Amino acid sequence: MPLTPEVAFEQHRERLLSVIYLRMGPELRVRMDPEDVLQEVAIEAMQSWRTLSDEANAGAWLVTLARRKVARILRDQIGVAARDPRRERAIKTDLPVADRRSGPVTNADRKDRLELLDQAMQRLSDDHREVIVAMRVEGQSAREVAERLGRTENAVHLLLSRALKRLAEELKL
Repeated sequence: MPLTPEVAFEQHRERLLSVIYLRMGPELRVRMDPEDVLQEVAIEAMQSWRTLSDEANAGAWLVTLARRKVARILRDQIGVAARDPRRERAIKTDLPVADRRSGPVTNADRKDRLELLDQAMQRLSDDHREVIVAMRVEGQSAREVAERLGRTENAVHLLLSRALKRLAEELKL
């Protein structure tokens, strides 16, 4: 049975929300709800599903769509940064996209955990934050991260180990 965009999106929803949340940063999250961005990614994925060459890569493909969407939003927001923030209002939704676990308590708990994770991630160095996001959230290989950071694969594995240890310390685990 072929994989449908709805099923793929549901399988990777939490991962996509984490990518979007962390990539947006606190400044943009004040102006825009990550759930809204997630919904836009879902729509884009359904519209362009036929461009996916291998269903085994659906997760990485969806993460790429999410990263590109956040990058476009950041680019667009820089151009309109002079807008009057008093005229803006946050648009929030209580309806999660393709998530069977819902309700006010679940949503509040998820938001609290994401906020704690974001605060801990912000306290990490740029290299630590980048390696965790790339490998654990976006699912990139050590080889891909090594090429992007200009390091060896072994150095990336060591950096990830140190970054995760530091993150655990920040989260007091």
